[in-house]
Amino acid sequence: MISVLCIGEMLIDFMGSKKDSNLAEQESFIMKPGGAPANVACVIGELGGSCYFYGSVGRDGFGDFLEKTLKDYNVKTKWLKKSNIPTTLAFVSVDSQGERDFVFYRGADGDVSMTSIENFQEENIKIVHFGAATGFLEGNLKNTYIQLLNTAKKEGYFMSFDPNYRDAFWSEKPEVFRKSCDEFLRLADIIKLSEEEAFLISKVNNEKDMISYFRNNYKATFAVTIGSRGALVFNKEWKMTIPAPKVKVVDTTGAGDGFIGALLYELSNTEKPYSIVASRTEMKKYIERANRVASNICTELGALSALKTEIDI
Repeated sequence: MISVLCIGEMLIDFMGSKKDSNLAEQESFIMKPGGAPANVACVIGELGGSCYFYGSVGRDGFGDFLEKTLKDYNVKTKWLKKSNIPTTLAFVSVDSQGERDFVFYRGADGDVSMTSIENFQEENIKIVHFGAATGFLEGNLKNTYIQLLNTAKKEGYFMSFDPNYRDAFWSEKPEVFRKSCDEFLRLADIIKLSEEEAFLISKVNNEKDMISYFRNNYKATFAVTIGSRGALVFNKEWKMTIPAPKVKVVDTTGAGDGFIGALLYELSNTEKPYSIVASRTEMKKYIERANRVASNICTELGALSALKTEIDI
């Protein structure tokens, strides 16, 4: 088994306890660990993979809670930095469809500096996952993201990318978001997109043109999650749609992270992830498993809760 490195933010999600209500109607909140790349790392670790998290939390009680969370999910914290900046926080409310409304207070997640890539080689890390929810915001994390992307590519690492679009950050400057994604889309080997992200980046409004856009501009294998319908997977050679199991949705938070985390776990069990993502037959098996994990996560409140009660892969 090879190791996976997930770089990016880890934060506290304060989940509104009142169902089907916006933030203004909430009276209390439940503290949950969050942050897309950290969620991915926890999925890999809980499934039995070898995973390191590369990011920063505050030297406060919230940071201690997040560090403990990583360890509880079997994630290695060698590159978890404790910053003097307070831990990043988000307040989240879930509507009747399981979708989120949130307010974000950025803190320590941006305080990440580049370390020597030789350190990764010593730990048998061969897959690097970039989950870019806050990675494109200005600051040290953005600089480190770009530096690691280019250095890891030159060293032959297998690259995974999920842009983790957040409307609160980019709704008024979508072109900045698209431009930020471009270099990662060009260099990554497997790319996970939500349906919203796929149409936003391609600037089209139908599936056929969207697939053509990515095929014409990039060489990766793409996995586009399409909600309850499962996942659309394609590259320059083939495409297929893999249905997802039907479940009772409580909260969609972390479902996409569960999907790519499960897929990366499977890829870490092979010495040849490049050949796996190029194979329609192999990817069909792996995507079916990833869909099951993502569906399970939707059955409980919070991005990671269901991992401790049911793992289906």
